[in-house]
Amino acid sequence: MGFHLDKNLIDKVPAGIVIHDSQSAVIAANAMAQRLLGEDLPDIRGRLADHPGWSFVSPDGGAIDVDDLPASRVLLEKLPVTDVVVGVRRPGAHVIWLICNAYPVFDSGGQIASAVVCFTDCSELVATQQALEHSQQRLQLVLRALNEGYWDWDLDQQTLFYSERWWDMLGYAPGTHPTDIEAWQRLLHPEDRERVNRFLAELLAGPEVSYAIEFRLWHRDGHAVPVLSRGFVLREATGRAVRISGANTDLTERKQLERQLQLSADHDYLTGLPNRRYLLRELERRRMCAAADGQASTVLLIDLDNFKLLNDTEGHPFGDRLLQEVGRRLLGALEQGDFVGRLGGDEFVVLLDCGVHTEVSCAVLAQQRARDLCHLLGRPFPIGERHFSITPSIGAVLVERGEGSADLLLQQADIALYAAKSAGRNAIRFFDPAMQRMIDERARLQDELSHAVERGEFVLYYQPQFDVEQKIVGAEALLRWQHPLRGLLAPGSFIPLAETSDLIVRLGDIVLRQASERLAAWSRMPALARLGIAVNVSARQMHDEDFVARSLGIIRAAGADPSRLSMELTESLLATDIEATIEKMHSLRREGVCFSVDDFGTGFSSLSYIQRFPLSSLKIDQSFVATCVDNPRSAGIVEIVIGLADRLGLGHIAEGVETAVQLEQLKALGCRAFQGYLLGWPMPVEEFEAMALARVATSG
Repeated sequence: MGFHLDKNLIDKVPAGIVIHDSQSAVIAANAMAQRLLGEDLPDIRGRLADHPGWSFVSPDGGAIDVDDLPASRVLLEKLPVTDVVVGVRRPGAHVIWLICNAYPVFDSGGQIASAVVCFTDCSELVATQQALEHSQQRLQLVLRALNEGYWDWDLDQQTLFYSERWWDMLGYAPGTHPTDIEAWQRLLHPEDRERVNRFLAELLAGPEVSYAIEFRLWHRDGHAVPVLSRGFVLREATGRAVRISGANTDLTERKQLERQLQLSADHDYLTGLPNRRYLLRELERRRMCAAADGQASTVLLIDLDNFKLLNDTEGHPFGDRLLQEVGRRLLGALEQGDFVGRLGGDEFVVLLDCGVHTEVSCAVLAQQRARDLCHLLGRPFPIGERHFSITPSIGAVLVERGEGSADLLLQQADIALYAAKSAGRNAIRFFDPAMQRMIDERARLQDELSHAVERGEFVLYYQPQFDVEQKIVGAEALLRWQHPLRGLLAPGSFIPLAETSDLIVRLGDIVLRQASERLAAWSRMPALARLGIAVNVSARQMHDEDFVARSLGIIRAAGADPSRLSMELTESLLATDIEATIEKMHSLRREGVCFSVDDFGTGFSSLSYIQRFPLSSLKIDQSFVATCVDNPRSAGIVEIVIGLADRLGLGHIAEGVETAVQLEQLKALGCRAFQGYLLGWPMPVEEFEAMALARVATSG
């Protein structure tokens, strides 16, 4: 050897030291080396590097070649070796990881005499590194599964990483586009740039640690790709942002679905004309224009005389063809600034643009245009090989000075239409203040309604809901008014009136109380205990500040299981006062109450909003159910809604099932729950319970 060892000295060194002679045999080892290797010096003295007693592994888990061991490399290369990580499989123990440095020792003749290997335990460091690598691998697999474009921005170093999926989303192969920090800014849609940059500046300056924003990026082929970017901001203890990471989700398919639902929400499925929802928006716009600059309009409410009789005698397909032809004629008769829509059934609305006219001149113009439309619609309609004639009745009301609301204007037009039909049909009548007597009658009805609430004249009818095996799984609770003079009244005769006041809140409490009491009663009947009840909730109820506390009080007082109760909400309700609605829904959902969207697809809520609501189910509107057999578009929408519900983890149910053909078509489209006259009409609770018990007995 080229030097002498002081054993006491090297035993005090807090690192392992092993000395090999020129043939790689072990000639010395300090106490720490023996402890780390798990063997005493007598057991390893004289052992060569290739001795079978050694078991070395590399960080990747493979065996290390003898020539790659630190001592072997020093003896072969005659140079120091530093920071080599070696795993040693100790006898009867797990692998210990060592970080090694080895040095040559030369004799007086310049020949290598020995190799000194020093090492320390780095097992924790290797375990941490392996855990990090595994975590990164899992993250990559998750990101691939989510199909999102990940990116990471180091704000201090001003470096920006874009994942392969980030580029693939925009049609670029990695490396084919500059990846500098400004790359995403160059690809950002110009119309979104100011908004996004303002959002980013506020995000980095504020305290938030997470974010979400939608914008558009340019695709390589020239079209804009809508994306949802979500992620997190890493901040120092002082709050300064040092890093922001996120993932971009391609919203192309979602936006296409939203547009399809928007089109369905705003247009009549049969004629393609704007529907009531669209019409009310346009009417409100014209009312505001009349108030602002005197731009007058006239509402013409058109009803086809004796259409129901013709539809019943010739068949519904004929009726649909006739309505389509009427829509085409009205659309073709429009002048600049006019508007036409289908209100529903055989009712159409034409909004005439009168420009800046006096009340008299506007009325004269509207009268003439209404007569022209009567003549136009009075001409025979060729349908198939036959020709059919039908006459219209028209109720008209002037939209001037911005008075009233869109709903009130339609109400006044409806009153005028009633007068036109009372005059013998095929007539035109303008709303006359004298017709206010009819409105007074409505006021009287509202007074009766208020007293009916006090006297407890309301009862619930139950329409059964079935699964795919036609087993009863629950019911929708539908309110009926047991009027002392007019008998049993359906909700259509009083609910619209109640919704104009706080009466709807009191009626909602009545429905919830009776339904909760019924659930409590069923819970004591084993055959009915699994059934649930759905109740309708109006916008006024939901927006009432005491809605949550009052509802939970009613449910608890009845002793009902909240999880058996489902509150049905309309899409229009979900689209107003969103944050407050979400908070109330979550408060009820935490107590077990379920929520479903009623008439889904007839209104419109952004899907990004729908994901935020604690929904349990979507209810497919009966308008799509009624036409899903003959209308591929309706069938497609039904299938889309079912798929959407499945993707969001929600249930679904089709309402308005009236024929066996519809039922089979819905099953073929993947529907698993049904409600409609084919399966069961709304009925008193005694009849419903008898039906449910009979079916349980039969299935048993």
